[in-house]
Amino acid sequence: MEKVRSDWASAYKRAKIDLERELYDIEIFERNVAKFLSESFKADHLVLEAGCGTGRFCFWLNRKGVSCIGIDIVPEIVKKAAFYAKERGLPTQFIVADVCNLPLRDESIDGYISLGVVEHFRSTAEVIKAFKECRRVLKRGGRALIIIPNVLVPLRNRLLLYISRGRIGMFHKAYTKTTFRQLGRIITPDVKAEVFDLWLPIYNLFDGVLKRLGVGEKHRRRLRFAFTRLPEKPSFLKYFLGYIYLFANKSPLHLKY
Repeated sequence: MEKVRSDWASAYKRAKIDLERELYDIEIFERNVAKFLSESFKADHLVLEAGCGTGRFCFWLNRKGVSCIGIDIVPEIVKKAAFYAKERGLPTQFIVADVCNLPLRDESIDGYISLGVVEHFRSTAEVIKAFKECRRVLKRGGRALIIIPNVLVPLRNRLLLYISRGRIGMFHKAYTKTTFRQLGRIITPDVKAEVFDLWLPIYNLFDGVLKRLGVGEKHRRRLRFAFTRLPEKPSFLKYFLGYIYLFANKSPLHLKY
């Protein structure tokens, strides 16, 4: 897990973070996530974001009246997120911790979200630990959303890492929809996996090239918007494009095991 922490610490150092823009962009470019969050959580709920990074989804939920806990393994980004929350009086508590060892009581949260996190773990055993922790802290009747990229992104990043000798890209472990759904059953038997945002990985390839060519952010955002509105067909592309959304519903009668 130390390698995951150092990878993300380096990525955040290079990134230009504009939280206000990121919050604004959620409903434009991440409509499927926004839809799930809006339909699943209410003002009296407590939601955990495991691997929260800048905390943008916590803050988005805060503006809907939902209280949150944000956990991340990188102290520097947690400090920035906590400062933003305190400055604006937002009800999110940020904690530096490992998602495989959550500092929370059993069945203490109503919702669990983890977006673009577990694919960076080097072993499936670590994913299993994270999912067991999700099961432990999620209340009966609670809901979880976990998102990873489909197989194209991990393959692309492995190629970049190989060509650049580790200087470009970040480690991603590839999972098929079927395999990821099977892992999700660790959380609860009531789990399903779907592929959304089919064309976003293709846009991300273009975006990196366009940025290096000096194309401005305004034009790149227009292109991104166009990609998010493309039809989610043909269906065979869902075997390798897009992002895998894992939806888990912990039954009120869920037994501990």
